[in-house]
Amino acid sequence: MEILQTMTFGQLKEMVAKLEQSGLTNETKVFIDTGWDSLQEVDPLAIKVVQAAPFQIEDVLTKEQYGGYVREEKRHTQQTVGENETVIVIEQFY
Repeated sequence: MEILQTMTFGQLKEMVAKLEQSGLTNETKVFIDTGWDSLQEVDPLAIKVVQAAPFQIEDVLTKEQYGGYVREEKRHTQQTVGENETVIVIEQFY
């Protein structure tokens, strides 16, 4: 099972510091590449600090365990396995 790494706030700050040295301006736009034919805009109001809980789920075919996080208000939808954490979320609802 491949474990995906989650960026930390410290890593984000390091990345921003490097980006600032690469000639970007305050008007440089930010996009998400979803793998489709176009880039997805990031709404300036989309970045939020929320509470999230970790969970584990089993693939019904392979029986492999996969982890993820669910927002506090949707905790009832998953079998959570730990305490809530404060996380940064980019909301892409369109």
